[in-house]
Formats: sequence, C-alpha cells, structure tokens
Amino acid sequence: MSFFTRFASGFAVTCALFAAAPALSQGADGAGLSPSQTARVVSILDTGFTSCASAAPVYRLDCFSQVYRNGSKLLANNASYWEAEVALTRVGRNLYTFVRANTDAKAGRIRLEGFRLKAVSEAKMPEAEKLYATNIARAIVLLRGGGEAEETFFGPIADEVAKYPKLIP
Repeated sequence: MSFFTRFASGFAVTCALFAAAPALSQGADGAGLSPSQTARVVSILDTGFTSCASAAPVYRLDCFSQVYRNGSKLLANNASYWEAEVALTRVGRNLYTFVRANTDAKAGRIRLEGFRLKAVSEAKMPEAEKLYATNIARAIVLLRGGGEAEETFFGPIADEVAKYPKLIP
C-alpha cells in the first residue's frame, strides 16, 4: 500500500470520527443512549440469568457475578451509560469477591452455558443470599436514579435486574 493510499485512508477515518463526535457525546437530551444498546444489555442479562437459575444454588452467585460483568462490558465504551455500567460492575465485583473468599474447594467447578462456575460453601449461603439481595437493591436504585433520558434507557436494565432479587427463589 502506497504512502498516499495510507494517508488518504487515515484522513477519511479521521474525518468520519470528527463527523460522528456530536452523536457520540453525552447530553441531557439522551445523546449517546440508544435503544439497541439497551436491548443488547437486557438480552445478555436475561439469557445469563435464565441459565444461572438452572444451576445448583451454591453455583448461582458465581454465575450471576459473571452475567453482571458481561452486561457491564457491553456498556464500557459508552460514557452515556456510565451510571448503568457502574451499577452492574459493582454487583459483579462484589459477588466475585464474595465467591473468591468463600469458595467450596471440595465442590469443584462446573460448566454452564460457557461459564466456569465455582461453588460457595454451603455454610456461607445465608450470607451470600443477603449480599446478593443488598447488591441488587443498590443497583436498582442507581439505575432508576437518573433523569428522564436515563430512566428511558436504564429502566429496562433495572427491570431485568429486578427479575432475580434472590439467589434462591
């Protein structure tokens, strides 16, 4: 590829980025928020939660932590979804930390729908249940705490999170 071709390609990409910049910025009117990105996150959460619900209760906390992390990763590159990303990341991180500190080494790992799951020790399940419920409640408050534009786009995510308020129904 010649120097001129590389330069022209780079220039075209740069121009396209500058042209798209206003659409990518965050504003009070909801610029940067999109129904398709919200739908993708809701779909990831719904699919993951459904899979996790089929796991034995001692594996669910680890499963849910991975689902929340996957959901937050979809939002990581869009500053308009910062609050939603923080809410999902906090849940995933807090659950992961608990699982790591309270893993039942005797139970071993299982595979479920692409996840490798660790079990929480049976004795720690009441504490795990409480931790999970507290984190879900905080996430819902954060997801519903924004303005009108955020409620429109974060509301479906909050609704999905609210579907599984307990580890063990």
